[in-house]
Amino acid sequence: MRQKQHYVTESEKRKMWELYQELGTYVAVAKKMKRDSGTVSRHVREYEVAVRQAEISEIVYTHDEKKSR
Repeated sequence: MRQKQHYVTESEKRKMWELYQELGTYVAVAKKMKRDSGTVSRHVREYEVAVRQAEISEIVYTHDEKKSR
């Protein structure tokens, strides 16, 4: 029998990422947030991808803006 799914909110993802930056391991974050380490790992990586994409978009936008002047 499958366990009931517990959805992770955007604020929880951000908190997981912040704690991961501070604590350095998925296991430590999982214990602190009472979540499975696999869940923490998945959502921290997902959050990091989103942050990187936003940074790249900002760099490209800034570069294009300077180029058009």
